[in-house]
Amino acid sequence: MPEGDSLEHAAQRLQPIVGGVLDAVGGSHRAVAPFRRRLVGMTIAEVSAFGKHLLIHLDRHWSIRTHLGMSGSWRLYPRNTPWRRTAGKARLTLTTSAHVAVCFSAPTVEIGPTPRVLDSIAHLGPDVLHDEIDTVVIIERARASSALTAADLLLDQRVMSGVGNVFKSEILFLEKIAPSTPVRLLSDDSIASLANRARRLLRANRKPGPRSTTGRRGRNADTWVYGRGGRPCRRCAMLIESEPHGNLDRVTYWCPRCQTTELTT
Repeated sequence: MPEGDSLEHAAQRLQPIVGGVLDAVGGSHRAVAPFRRRLVGMTIAEVSAFGKHLLIHLDRHWSIRTHLGMSGSWRLYPRNTPWRRTAGKARLTLTTSAHVAVCFSAPTVEIGPTPRVLDSIAHLGPDVLHDEIDTVVIIERARASSALTAADLLLDQRVMSGVGNVFKSEILFLEKIAPSTPVRLLSDDSIASLANRARRLLRANRKPGPRSTTGRRGRNADTWVYGRGGRPCRRCAMLIESEPHGNLDRVTYWCPRCQTTELTT
């Protein structure tokens, strides 16, 4: 699933449509049809990301929100040029005089007055890609979360927004915390440290290009543990373990020697 850095990249790619006037709105998502005509003539005022959501704000106090799910993506094409993906997968298209912005395969498209669209993400925790994050708020939300383990906590978007499955495994490795550590055993300092680590890793990957959590690029060099099940740990040479974890059975990777259960002190 695209994570916060991927949504930031998408927002950056779509910046050329800011200031453009909508000539046409299309797409196969059921949310689009009622607004095809209403949005025409509106000006695109802003494109931004919040967590795993992409927000397009229009004048006249209207907005569009998309969530890309597991396989969605945004692409920008010069108008009247061929697309590089199947048109049938276009869930939303926004056409200006110069460009066509296409959202492919996204399960979630919401269009409506800006206050209503923003209300649909009001439950989310602080976006770890923002310039500053309030760790006090994150700790409070973590204590109220239903997440049972450290791995589940990092994926709880109500606690903090933007972390997905790849960063989850990488953050826990760098913080030396076992994925199965019960949240109740994490100290407030540990939760704050997880949040700050998440912020540093995602912000380090804000620029377009291959994602890297190790600071290195290249085949089998860009992650510490994610995708490396059965391979030696980069730090201690113990074999990396992996298994489905949590309600969605997303695979988690960790080093059984480097990552231990953290006890509250």
